[in-house]
Amino acid sequence: MRHDPDVDTVHEYGARGDGKTDDQEPIQRALDGPCPVIGIPSGNYLLGDTLRVGSGKRVLAAPDAILKLADGAGRNSGSFILTNNDHDTGNDHIEISGGIWDGNNEANKRGEDGDSDGYTGVAVNFVNVRHLRLADMTIRNPESFSIRLGEVGHFEIEDIRLDQTVSRPNQDGIHLGGFCQDGYIRGIYAVTADTPNDDMVALNADDNVERVLNLGMKCGPIRNIHVEELAAENAYTFVRLLSESQPIEGIRIRNLSGGCRCYAINMDNWAFPAGSGDIRNIDIRHARIAKVPESPGFPMVDIRLGVRDLIIEDFQRVDDGDSFAHTLNIENLKDNLVRIEGVSEDDLKLTSGDAGSAEGTPGPVFQSDKTGRYHTAVTMREGSKLVLTRGGIKRLTINREHNDEE
Repeated sequence: MRHDPDVDTVHEYGARGDGKTDDQEPIQRALDGPCPVIGIPSGNYLLGDTLRVGSGKRVLAAPDAILKLADGAGRNSGSFILTNNDHDTGNDHIEISGGIWDGNNEANKRGEDGDSDGYTGVAVNFVNVRHLRLADMTIRNPESFSIRLGEVGHFEIEDIRLDQTVSRPNQDGIHLGGFCQDGYIRGIYAVTADTPNDDMVALNADDNVERVLNLGMKCGPIRNIHVEELAAENAYTFVRLLSESQPIEGIRIRNLSGGCRCYAINMDNWAFPAGSGDIRNIDIRHARIAKVPESPGFPMVDIRLGVRDLIIEDFQRVDDGDSFAHTLNIENLKDNLVRIEGVSEDDLKLTSGDAGSAEGTPGPVFQSDKTGRYHTAVTMREGSKLVLTRGGIKRLTINREHNDEE
């Protein structure tokens, strides 16, 4: 990194970047100093404690600058590689770009559930921030989530590489908690196999915020989020939407590619009552995904929460050899009007379910298009289940008032 008179480098504050010296204090002095732009040159920076960045700061790290959490530095719920410095009052206008941010999870074990001050295992954490930008970063070996946001508005997260050579449970890529809104998540790439080991992008308006990995999060609405260009060889899940009562709305998802071990889109009810959830105005388009036949039985698109005004278009299932996994499962204990195009009559199944309350539900009525494929409208009664056993989805809508061709 060349010297710029408008940039203070961490070397000017005494950071060595030799991989042996604890550089947390000199880097923190740089972050607390008067210069709004802090440069981190190439090097290997060991961090014995959390870096905390304040309002109006830009951190520019060299692409090969490694910032690694030291052994045992994940001490409590306030421990991260990087976070903002005021979770209570909040921060404004923070930008971080570049760098390899290493959670060193082999030497930093997360706390146990029930420990109100346990180490969450989160690598990069921002809470109560307006105008946040995270770009061109590699997040390596988090103990839980790579990047976690809560109560963050007007944000951009782009060109993030997920490097998880040491697998752990709950290794989400980008995890949003309650009260996140008006954000862009684009260009998230898994650079190692079996990455991420949970959700590539999780939008969790409701969650168990008492679990150790969620300490510091709140349940609340998630609104107006654009997710675009996610790529992984064999992710566990590409996108998760989780709600019990808080709304998730105004979500746009575009351009998913690669393979998934379990789900491409997951809207199951997790630990919540079946049929709960408030998910609306969801627009998902352009996916090309293979089902990795490692976890048979998981549908690629699973909908067990209450949804309305949802569209999925151009969802291509690449030939994957997994004959057990369905393409689509809708089983949310709700009345639904489902319209679906580009499927085979033999592949779409409607059943009454265990509740038996779908007795008398009309079956799918198919009409053929010029290609010999079909489109149909299906009225699902409470307790019924709709399954697409294989193939892709040209266009699917659920409880959409205007079935236009936008």
